[in-house]
Amino acid sequence: MDDFSALSDGERTLLQALNRHGVRFMVVGLSAAVLQGANTATRDIDIWFEDVSDLRIGHAVREANGIWVSGSFGMRPAQLGGDAVGDRLDVVTHMHGLGSFAEELSHARELEVDGIPLRVLSLERIIASKRAASRTKDLAAIPALEEALAALSDQESRSD
Repeated sequence: MDDFSALSDGERTLLQALNRHGVRFMVVGLSAAVLQGANTATRDIDIWFEDVSDLRIGHAVREANGIWVSGSFGMRPAQLGGDAVGDRLDVVTHMHGLGSFAEELSHARELEVDGIPLRVLSLERIIASKRAASRTKDLAAIPALEEALAALSDQESRSD
């Protein structure tokens, strides 16, 4: 029986390359929530880069045989993809209701996914961002996120 993998080969290769090149990024949104046990689903993996103009992103993406478009002066959003990397990775440049990338990274959780260390936005901050965005789909996700947060808090208090 094959082992379950949360990531495709291309996604895994890219995330490893980003780490190897020292790119500062974190997984955010519902993809980060799912990784922390939230009973919800999402199609995309949202990645928040500290600086989309960081040349190391392009190096890592090319190393993974992907395509990187860093955006241009706010007129075109940064994009990441290509056949080798796939189409599930979305570049996030702003999180509603949250602090700067550096502030949020300092409180992010470190998880290992498919053997890759990843920084993920904490459930508390995901909930804050969903509330601030106030879109119908964001508000609908909050009960599942709060349930996961309560379970995680309970689990952590038992291990102390």
